[in-house]
Amino acid sequence: MTSRDFTIEELLQHPVFRQWVIERDANAAAYWQEWLQQYPHRAADLAKAREMLLLIGGPSHAPAATDAAETWERVLQSIDSSSRLVQMPRNGMRRWWSYAAVITGILIMTYAIYFVVRKDTLHYATAMGEMRTLELPDHSLVRLNVNSTLRYSEEWDNDGPREVWLEGEAFFTVQHQHNNRRFIVHTTDVDIQVVGTEFNVNTRRVKTQVVLSTGVVKLVLNKKGTSGTAPAQAPITMKPGDMVTYSSVTEELINKKVDPAAYASWRTGVLSYDETPVAEVIRSLQDNLGVIIQLEDDSLGLQTYTGSIPTNNIDVFFKTLERSFNVHIRKTGTNTYTIVNQEDK
Repeated sequence: MTSRDFTIEELLQHPVFRQWVIERDANAAAYWQEWLQQYPHRAADLAKAREMLLLIGGPSHAPAATDAAETWERVLQSIDSSSRLVQMPRNGMRRWWSYAAVITGILIMTYAIYFVVRKDTLHYATAMGEMRTLELPDHSLVRLNVNSTLRYSEEWDNDGPREVWLEGEAFFTVQHQHNNRRFIVHTTDVDIQVVGTEFNVNTRRVKTQVVLSTGVVKLVLNKKGTSGTAPAQAPITMKPGDMVTYSSVTEELINKKVDPAAYASWRTGVLSYDETPVAEVIRSLQDNLGVIIQLEDDSLGLQTYTGSIPTNNIDVFFKTLERSFNVHIRKTGTNTYTIVNQEDK
């Protein structure tokens, strides 16, 4: 697919953009991640277009063929009834057809809006710099991080699973229910199944990362396989302190022990890192703060960083780098920076 610098209007009409935002297609997500690397100055516009499309949404009710036929029959009946009630003189026929066209248009629009707008799914989206706490129908709580979306049914029955769909990052505090009803978080890469627990989920960078704080979590990997069908695989059972990262695009699976508090620190306005490669820290800052940081020396990206960065004071990170690695930070734009060696400044 040929890449170019789309306008916001073009993004909203782009079929692959809709596949990424509405359908949460993994290949589409990879395409826009690559596009953002090519046009980093458009990060804010991409987030804005994504939020706009989520607000517009897609139809959650797909009318059946019988619905369409019934709608058209109602329109025809309405026109026919009107024509019988109003007997127009011959010289007024032209005006009547003008009125009929308007009436037809209004009726068609009314029924179209009924079928498209009628929905029982709630969508929530946060912009860059915005976090939000949501209470779900079962009184579970979700802390939604910046530039993230969550959707779920407005009403949950008493027997079926409690299901939500996440794109971005969120921390879940799930209420246990007496009948052990499952709570499922769907992402592009995994289905996260719990009964009652606390965990952090991050779906950015074309992968899903789950960090368990308390309780037990089962992960079902969305493996497509080379044949396009999902082979049977036993769920992965997580225990507190486990971090599992999986990408359905690359099928790369990583499982290791971590400090859960560090991965959920964003809830308090702090980003914490422990022996984290600088390149990974930079990607995290881009996801959470919307800043673009370029490294002139790629070897710096392999160095590790330990510390906490307030989300309202990125200078803490820059000062630590300058002191530890003999580098200089140049501000090249409103939210863009370049890190250079001291001797090159």
